[in-house]
Amino acid sequence: MGVPECPGCRAAQARIAELEAKVLELEGQLRDLMDKLKPPAPRQAPDVPAAPGKKPTGRKPGAQDGHPARLKRRLPPERVNRLVRFVPERCRKCQARLPKEAGPNDPPPTWHQVAELPPLAAEITEYQGHYRTCPCCGEVNHAAIPEDVRTHSVGPRLSAALAYLAGSHGMSKRGLEEVAEAVFEAPIALGTVANLQAEVSAALAGAHREALEAVAAAPVKNVDETGWKERGKKRWLWVAATGALAAFVISPWRNLKALIRLLGSEFVGVLCSDRWRAYDEWPLMRRQVCWAHLKRNWEGLVERGGRAQAIGEACLEIRVLPARLHESSRLIC
Repeated sequence: MGVPECPGCRAAQARIAELEAKVLELEGQLRDLMDKLKPPAPRQAPDVPAAPGKKPTGRKPGAQDGHPARLKRRLPPERVNRLVRFVPERCRKCQARLPKEAGPNDPPPTWHQVAELPPLAAEITEYQGHYRTCPCCGEVNHAAIPEDVRTHSVGPRLSAALAYLAGSHGMSKRGLEEVAEAVFEAPIALGTVANLQAEVSAALAGAHREALEAVAAAPVKNVDETGWKERGKKRWLWVAATGALAAFVISPWRNLKALIRLLGSEFVGVLCSDRWRAYDEWPLMRRQVCWAHLKRNWEGLVERGGRAQAIGEACLEIRVLPARLHESSRLIC
């Protein structure tokens, strides 16, 4: 018959396991910090001659002659709120009076569209809960404002506009507070802005979860990460994008744990990324290093000259090979 384990031993073992997990997490964070403190490796060795400078082309800055014009897109008639017509009244050659309506041989009119905002003062709805005194018994009666009305002081469209400015353009809470008052003439408190962001985040949680599931299951996805600030603390913004959607996750880590939070632990499909070590856990045969990074590396070899140039040129030829194969298959089909 074995000796029963004492409660103190069980508590100590649980505490040891907890501390070991914490140590592993801190070691990962320390490695990330050490990587950032390392000086960047020199692009070329001291004994390698510097790349020759680019020769001036003699062309003027900006678009070159023959470059196709990038004209602004004409909005359709249903988007036009007001039409102003300029019609010639007399012939500039013989001064004869011209018809008011266009003839069958008249060219179509030229056009120029001007976009303008309507007055942007937000619509303010005031709810009132009135009192009435009973003429019979003198009881004061109150029709209270419904609770679901009093819960919000900002409507859904204004909330959506502020959420868009915060999420897509990184505007701060104080910036949103200023926009609400200066642009929409609807002063709101800074705490209200924070509450709106929390409400919008909660409302989008389901869609965000579906987007993460979709990119995790996608046959091909492009992944990257960049520095981010959240409440003054350093974070990492991770993105996984397909041809149809992109999903973002803010994480305190730039490691495998954050990648799993973004794409799950199943490692489904082909991953296109840079060479950050967190991506090395992805199966090699389903890993594609970003072509833009590879191209820069190979162009650097070409610039070195000598044997490196031959290697770089051969690698650049490999890069264009898939496009040529695609073109050949299209012609054959």
